[in-house]
Amino acid sequence: MPVRNSWRDLWRLAWPMVGAMFLQFLVGLADVYVAGRFGPAAQGAVGFCATVLFFFNVVGNALGVGLVAVIARSEGAGSATASAHASRQGLLLAGAAMAPLSLLGMLASPGPQALAFLPPEVAIWTAELLPWYAAAAFPQAVLVTAAALFRARGLPLWMLGAAAVVTALNVPGNFALAFGLGGLPALGPLGIAAATGASLLAGAAFSLAGLSSHGILRGSWRPDLGLARRLAQLAWPAGLLQVGWHLGTLALYAILGRLGASAVTATAALTNGLRIEAVLYLPAFALNMAAGVLVGQALGAGRPEEAARAGWRTAGAGATVLTALALPVFLWSRELAGLITPDPAVREATHLYLRCNMVSQPFMALSVCLGGGLQGAGDTRGTMAVVLGALWVLRIPLAALLALATPLGALGVWAAMVTSQTVQGVWMARRFRRGAWRGGATGRAVVTSQTQSTAGMGVGSSRER
Repeated sequence: MPVRNSWRDLWRLAWPMVGAMFLQFLVGLADVYVAGRFGPAAQGAVGFCATVLFFFNVVGNALGVGLVAVIARSEGAGSATASAHASRQGLLLAGAAMAPLSLLGMLASPGPQALAFLPPEVAIWTAELLPWYAAAAFPQAVLVTAAALFRARGLPLWMLGAAAVVTALNVPGNFALAFGLGGLPALGPLGIAAATGASLLAGAAFSLAGLSSHGILRGSWRPDLGLARRLAQLAWPAGLLQVGWHLGTLALYAILGRLGASAVTATAALTNGLRIEAVLYLPAFALNMAAGVLVGQALGAGRPEEAARAGWRTAGAGATVLTALALPVFLWSRELAGLITPDPAVREATHLYLRCNMVSQPFMALSVCLGGGLQGAGDTRGTMAVVLGALWVLRIPLAALLALATPLGALGVWAAMVTSQTVQGVWMARRFRRGAWRGGATGRAVVTSQTQSTAGMGVGSSRER
């Protein structure tokens, strides 16, 4: 169903996405908790495998960004046939990309010797777990792609339903398979990986059933190379952005690791701070996805001014929500840090991290929400340039300079994070305000090409609903 530019529709799109991401957060928390019952080595291995699964997931997430830009525009133009055609092509591409990668990971997973960069105990567990996580990569790609299709078509409740299915199976499955509850075999940490794969498979099946119920799976599945190229053009900047951001976080850990005696304290504080911020960011990233749908559908309907209003409205909502959430964290940062860690030095470093980074939350909201709007408009390269530019041109060099060449230490890294986030938010707002995305060639090409594809296949008028 096409959405309109209103607060009601913004809420209707955003709250199921917040719920879905919160459920994903619970799944990750349950994985870490159960793994911790088997010792630090097993917990470290599960965390490492989850990072590997993230890199597998980059393909699905990046493709999802491109699909939202294409399908939301078709939905706004009232082109049901073009939207369904792009949906099938997206699922086809996700399967074609991830099936061989998943199979390769299962058959050629590295042994402990190839994982020598990890502590020996962690490497042993990782070698056992990786084939299971590789098998889970394929249903995860289907699940992520389907979630993008639901968002773009204004059906976020189906996305929430799929996340609920995954959570309902994964969380109890972790305990049941790891500890052998209910007559099941006790698999130990392998039970966590098995629960992950089984729950993702069930979530993917639920999502496909939802797409089928809306008639999206009916029609030709013949590969459309032209549309595949256009999706790739939209998707690769989003994928590179995700990889670049993840590597940027690793770079911060590397900088903090050179602080000598305070290195362990600093890295622990960064880990604690990122976990707390991950909870705060749930509404911001839900609004990011909602902005992509609202902007894309408005452009597809030929209403660029409405698309701009949708972007600014979403950014305003994001800044308000994140400021409201950040304020108590800022005021009671030391008490909150004390709940996370009993170590006095880590508690103080975490407190300073929170005090610094809560200041930039409104700018972070601007960047995330307006970035979602730009991606929905098809300006994925511009979003990538802003985020990675602020990260690698400003944050990482400044963090290294302040932490290693001045007495600030970890506080210099926190200061660099605040500075870069502020610049990133202003830069993103400037790009959105300039409005080159409103009638750009990318957007026109998306609608035109889909219309031509569906017309050429003889599946009906581009305005058919």
